[in-house]
Amino acid sequence: MPVKISKLVPKSFFTTPKIPSIAVVGLLVVEYVILNNVITPEPKCSLNVERPHYSTYLKETRNIDAIKLNITSECNVPQDYTEVESAIQKLENGRQVVVYAPGLERRESLKSDSKKAEFRDLFALCRLGKSMSYAGAASGIVYLKGGGTLPVKDDSGTFRAANCAIGAQ
Repeated sequence: MPVKISKLVPKSFFTTPKIPSIAVVGLLVVEYVILNNVITPEPKCSLNVERPHYSTYLKETRNIDAIKLNITSECNVPQDYTEVESAIQKLENGRQVVVYAPGLERRESLKSDSKKAEFRDLFALCRLGKSMSYAGAASGIVYLKGGGTLPVKDDSGTFRAANCAIGAQ
């Protein structure tokens, strides 16, 4: 004849916790802190180079004709800043010619999003009326918060026409 376990073991054994509830909460907090601080994602960053374009904003606000190049670096972890060297190229007689290269530029991460840095003030003066095809390219280094660096590189892809010529006489 089988004997029921509930007859052998008092009921309070099953209903009384063996570990105090405060200890369980403490263990959950420790696990959360360890998982969020020790196991961080592998840092990854990318550069997005938009196509060079005629800037209506610069025309409206500063009354200048210019081809503008926008660049954004974005990471999956916070960054301190990004440094890039960029260039705008034009197609001339079937050849790619660099018409604007500002040198090394540095931008701090955004206050609103420390995983991003934006380059929004790269432009070359141009003369309206002559259509040229432009492309942009950039490469650089992202400096991560807490140390470490990652190389980044991108280009805008195919050449696109704009009705403003850089370096036109």
